[in-house]
Amino acid sequence: MAQNLLNRLVWALALVALQVLVFNHVHLWGYATPVVYVYVLCLFSLETSRGEWLLWGFFVGLFADMFTATPGLGAASLTFTALCAPGLLRLFTPKDGVEGLAPTYRTLGLWKYVGYVTSLVLCHQAAMVLFEFFSFFNPLDMLVTYLGSSALTLVLVLVLGRLQGKKGRDTAHGG
Repeated sequence: MAQNLLNRLVWALALVALQVLVFNHVHLWGYATPVVYVYVLCLFSLETSRGEWLLWGFFVGLFADMFTATPGLGAASLTFTALCAPGLLRLFTPKDGVEGLAPTYRTLGLWKYVGYVTSLVLCHQAAMVLFEFFSFFNPLDMLVTYLGSSALTLVLVLVLGRLQGKKGRDTAHGG
Protein backbone atom coordinates (compact mmCIF):
# COMPACT_ATOMS: atom_id res chain seq x y z
CA MET A 1 0.00 0.00 0.00
CA ALA A 2 2.76 2.45 0.91
CA GLN A 3 4.60 1.48 -2.28
CA ASN A 4 1.49 2.29 -4.36
CA LEU A 5 1.12 5.65 -2.65
CA LEU A 6 4.78 6.51 -3.15
CA ASN A 7 4.66 5.38 -6.79
CA ARG A 8 1.60 7.53 -7.51
CA LEU A 9 3.14 10.48 -5.72
CA VAL A 10 6.33 10.23 -7.78
CA TRP A 11 4.27 10.02 -10.98
CA ALA A 12 2.15 13.00 -9.94
CA LEU A 13 5.17 15.16 -9.11
CA ALA A 14 6.98 14.17 -12.30
CA LEU A 15 3.95 14.82 -14.50
CA VAL A 16 3.23 18.22 -12.95
CA ALA A 17 6.91 19.14 -13.33
CA LEU A 18 6.81 18.08 -17.00
CA GLN A 19 3.62 20.08 -17.47
CA VAL A 20 5.04 23.22 -15.90
CA LEU A 21 8.53 23.08 -17.39
CA VAL A 22 7.79 21.70 -20.87
CA PHE A 23 4.21 21.25 -21.98
CA ASN A 24 2.78 24.58 -20.82
CA HIS A 25 5.13 26.17 -23.36
CA VAL A 26 3.72 24.11 -26.23
CA HIS A 27 0.94 25.96 -28.06
CA LEU A 28 0.56 24.49 -31.51
CA TRP A 29 -1.18 26.97 -33.81
CA GLY A 30 -1.92 29.08 -30.76
CA TYR A 31 -4.57 26.64 -29.54
CA ALA A 32 -3.34 23.14 -28.72
CA THR A 33 -1.60 22.62 -25.38
CA PRO A 34 -1.19 19.09 -23.99
CA VAL A 35 -2.07 18.35 -20.36
CA VAL A 36 -0.10 15.28 -19.32
CA TYR A 37 -0.90 15.19 -15.60
CA VAL A 38 -4.25 13.58 -16.44
CA TYR A 39 -2.18 10.38 -16.74
CA VAL A 40 -2.16 10.19 -12.92
CA LEU A 41 -5.75 8.93 -13.13
CA CYS A 42 -4.61 6.04 -15.31
CA LEU A 43 -2.71 4.63 -12.33
CA PHE A 44 -5.85 3.63 -10.42
CA SER A 45 -7.73 0.34 -10.54
CA LEU A 46 -11.45 -0.23 -10.18
CA GLU A 47 -10.96 -1.22 -6.54
CA THR A 48 -9.86 2.32 -5.72
CA SER A 49 -12.46 4.16 -3.67
CA ARG A 50 -14.28 7.05 -5.28
CA GLY A 51 -13.00 9.34 -2.54
CA GLU A 52 -9.41 8.42 -3.36
CA TRP A 53 -9.98 9.14 -7.06
CA LEU A 54 -11.47 12.54 -6.20
CA LEU A 55 -8.77 13.49 -3.69
CA TRP A 56 -5.99 12.63 -6.11
CA GLY A 57 -7.73 14.49 -8.93
CA PHE A 58 -8.26 17.57 -6.82
CA PHE A 59 -4.79 17.75 -5.27
CA VAL A 60 -2.85 16.97 -8.45
CA GLY A 61 -4.91 19.58 -10.30
CA LEU A 62 -4.45 22.07 -7.48
CA PHE A 63 -0.70 21.42 -7.42
CA ALA A 64 -0.54 22.05 -11.16
CA ASP A 65 -2.59 25.24 -10.72
CA MET A 66 -0.09 26.60 -8.21
CA PHE A 67 2.60 26.68 -10.90
CA THR A 68 0.60 27.57 -13.99
CA ALA A 69 -1.38 30.75 -13.24
CA THR A 70 -4.66 28.91 -13.82
CA PRO A 71 -6.36 29.28 -10.44
CA GLY A 72 -8.74 26.38 -10.01
CA LEU A 73 -8.81 25.28 -13.64
CA GLY A 74 -6.65 22.19 -13.19
CA ALA A 75 -8.26 21.25 -9.89
CA ALA A 76 -11.81 21.58 -11.22
CA SER A 77 -11.20 19.76 -14.50
CA LEU A 78 -9.14 16.92 -13.01
CA THR A 79 -11.63 16.47 -10.14
CA PHE A 80 -14.47 16.24 -12.67
CA THR A 81 -12.44 13.71 -14.67
CA ALA A 82 -11.74 11.71 -11.50
CA LEU A 83 -15.48 11.64 -10.85
CA CYS A 84 -16.08 10.15 -14.31
CA ALA A 85 -13.02 7.86 -14.43
CA PRO A 86 -14.33 4.79 -12.53
CA GLY A 87 -17.39 4.63 -14.76
CA LEU A 88 -15.28 5.03 -17.87
CA LEU A 89 -12.90 2.31 -16.68
CA ARG A 90 -15.83 -0.06 -16.05
CA LEU A 91 -16.85 0.34 -19.70
CA PHE A 92 -13.50 -1.05 -20.85
CA THR A 93 -12.76 -3.62 -18.14
CA PRO A 94 -13.69 -7.26 -18.69
CA LYS A 95 -16.10 -8.63 -16.08
CA ASP A 96 -13.81 -11.51 -15.11
CA GLY A 97 -10.51 -9.82 -15.53
CA VAL A 98 -8.17 -7.35 -13.99
CA GLU A 99 -9.13 -7.06 -10.32
CA GLY A 100 -6.60 -5.02 -8.40
CA LEU A 101 -4.57 -4.15 -11.47
CA ALA A 102 -4.20 -0.71 -12.94
CA PRO A 103 -5.37 -0.31 -16.52
CA THR A 104 -2.46 -0.85 -18.90
CA TYR A 105 -1.87 -2.18 -22.38
CA ARG A 106 -1.25 -5.60 -20.85
CA THR A 107 -4.17 -5.78 -18.44
CA LEU A 108 -6.88 -4.41 -20.74
CA GLY A 109 -5.44 -5.15 -24.16
CA LEU A 110 -4.41 -2.56 -26.69
CA TRP A 111 -7.77 -1.35 -27.99
CA LYS A 112 -9.60 -1.31 -24.67
CA TYR A 113 -6.71 0.60 -23.10
CA VAL A 114 -6.67 3.09 -25.97
CA GLY A 115 -10.46 3.44 -25.65
CA TYR A 116 -10.24 4.06 -21.91
CA VAL A 117 -7.43 6.60 -22.20
CA THR A 118 -9.19 8.35 -25.09
CA SER A 119 -12.43 8.69 -23.13
CA LEU A 120 -10.54 9.92 -20.07
CA VAL A 121 -8.62 12.53 -22.07
CA LEU A 122 -11.74 13.69 -23.95
CA CYS A 123 -13.61 14.05 -20.66
CA HIS A 124 -10.77 16.02 -19.09
CA GLN A 125 -10.28 18.30 -22.08
CA ALA A 126 -14.02 18.99 -22.35
CA ALA A 127 -14.10 20.09 -18.72
CA MET A 128 -10.91 22.10 -19.08
CA VAL A 129 -12.04 23.94 -22.22
CA LEU A 130 -15.51 24.64 -20.83
CA PHE A 131 -14.10 25.96 -17.55
CA GLU A 132 -11.43 27.98 -19.35
CA PHE A 133 -13.70 29.65 -21.89
CA PHE A 134 -16.72 29.76 -19.56
CA SER A 135 -18.89 30.95 -22.44
CA PHE A 136 -20.04 29.81 -25.84
CA PHE A 137 -19.25 33.07 -27.65
CA ASN A 138 -16.29 31.56 -29.51
CA PRO A 139 -17.46 28.07 -30.44
CA LEU A 140 -14.89 27.64 -33.22
CA ASP A 141 -12.02 28.58 -30.90
CA MET A 142 -13.38 26.20 -28.28
CA LEU A 143 -13.65 23.36 -30.76
CA VAL A 144 -10.15 23.88 -32.19
CA THR A 145 -8.68 24.13 -28.68
CA TYR A 146 -10.58 21.02 -27.55
CA LEU A 147 -9.63 18.89 -30.54
CA GLY A 148 -6.01 20.04 -30.72
CA SER A 149 -5.32 19.76 -27.01
CA SER A 150 -7.11 16.42 -26.83
CA ALA A 151 -5.07 14.98 -29.69
CA LEU A 152 -1.75 16.13 -28.25
CA THR A 153 -2.65 14.98 -24.74
CA LEU A 154 -3.87 11.61 -25.99
CA VAL A 155 -0.65 10.90 -27.89
CA LEU A 156 1.50 11.84 -24.90
CA VAL A 157 -0.58 9.87 -22.40
CA LEU A 158 -0.51 6.78 -24.62
CA VAL A 159 3.28 7.11 -24.91
CA LEU A 160 3.55 7.39 -21.12
CA GLY A 161 1.38 4.30 -20.74
CA ARG A 162 3.55 2.41 -23.18
CA LEU A 163 6.75 3.46 -21.41
CA GLN A 164 5.32 2.46 -18.07
CA GLY A 165 4.16 -0.89 -19.47
CA LYS A 166 7.66 -1.69 -20.70
CA LYS A 167 8.94 -1.52 -17.13
CA GLY A 168 6.63 -4.41 -16.20
CA ARG A 169 4.90 -2.56 -13.36
CA ASP A 170 1.37 -3.66 -14.18
CA THR A 171 0.71 -4.92 -10.68
CA ALA A 172 2.45 -2.07 -8.85
CA HIS A 173 -0.46 0.36 -9.10
CA GLY A 174 -3.31 -1.67 -7.74
CA GLY A 175 -6.04 0.05 -5.77
